[in-house]
Amino acid sequence: MLIVQESTLVAASLERVRQAVLDPTAYARVDTKVSTIEVQERTAGGMIARINGQFGPIKSHILARYTVQDRRVELEMLEGRLRGFHAVFELAPEDGGVRLTHREEYDFGYPLVSPLVEVMLRGWARRSVQAEVESLKRAAEET
Repeated sequence: MLIVQESTLVAASLERVRQAVLDPTAYARVDTKVSTIEVQERTAGGMIARINGQFGPIKSHILARYTVQDRRVELEMLEGRLRGFHAVFELAPEDGGVRLTHREEYDFGYPLVSPLVEVMLRGWARRSVQAEVESLKRAAEET
């Protein structure tokens, strides 16, 4: 399993950072792997959304369930090309704002070649998560 994590301090309130994580347009502040997010259903505990993205010329999408807690948003893949994908956004108030930590876990599902795939994609995944954290930071700090 490939796991990448990035963190940054956001000069905004906890509620504003949470709103940015759940805002489909917030991922477009910088170049990220996310092209668009289409919210299909909003629920009391989160939402269901189709996340459209790309890795270089390869376009793909996943259907994901977002579960919102006070200081955490979890994203669980319901449908997609990977065997599994899980992401977490942790929100920790501290002096100067909120520490936003974003972790992504990829299960490619190819027992014999997954280790090679993970080595090949580790840098891309790290840069992707860094870009998403930066994009969310900008979105939260803009208002």
